[in-house]
Amino acid sequence: MSARGAAMAHLATGRPVYARLDRARPDIRAAMRTSQPNYFLPLDKAGIDPFTQKYPVRAVLEETVRGTGGIRITGTDCASDVPGLFAAGDAATRELITGGRSGGGSHNGAWAISSGTWAGAGAARFARGRPVPDGVRGAGAAGLRGPSARRQASRAIVGLVQEHTLPLRRSYRRSAASLQDSVTALDEAWSGAADLLGGAERELLQARSAAAMLAEARWATHSALARTETRGMHVRTDLPDTDPSQTRRLLSGGLGEVWVRPEHGAAETRTVAS
Repeated sequence: MSARGAAMAHLATGRPVYARLDRARPDIRAAMRTSQPNYFLPLDKAGIDPFTQKYPVRAVLEETVRGTGGIRITGTDCASDVPGLFAAGDAATRELITGGRSGGGSHNGAWAISSGTWAGAGAARFARGRPVPDGVRGAGAAGLRGPSARRQASRAIVGLVQEHTLPLRRSYRRSAASLQDSVTALDEAWSGAADLLGGAERELLQARSAAAMLAEARWATHSALARTETRGMHVRTDLPDTDPSQTRRLLSGGLGEVWVRPEHGAAETRTVAS
């Protein structure tokens, strides 16, 4: 088991995990601070010298950012399946360069800079070919209802999404049973979201954000249920081995009904809540 895997195993059972950068050579410590200042800032505020003192670490859900998924890229200009939508940085998938792993620095930092350049150029070319701005139309109906929608629905939806994504028993130590439980709950919430979510002005923005979180949670959970193996950051306690026949990316989408299918034109797989 890797050091990261061992740390996650400890965290998943509630045991504390600590880190210390004592193996960093003295001559590179200043360079480490310069290259990743955001990492050291909270430690400095807490009065911790990470090169000599241990400090607690915890697991943070990254979901579809930082290399573990995101908006599908369909061209070298970072175009997506949606005409006019170009994705870059954490919003875009990086599985083509990272696989099913996570983390920051090196290739991830290079991706942020490169994809921003490519996406910006692609968006500019797209816009130049359309002198009249395209109309914007919301996808689906969830989060678009008027003031008659329930004011507290957004908070309830966000809470449900957090319940089924944040705990390590849901996001890291997955099984068919836990994933099916989440699929059922999230799909049921979506079936009523169009009638519950909405509002005016700021409330409408919050409602639409809650709808987006719910949609993304459904795609991620359906995809995890469809991947019947352990691979990269995806851990199945009921299926701990990696299946060579599943060396492929999974695409997911859909609003009323979520679909999941292998990227290269294979037959579509549907996960249905029971």
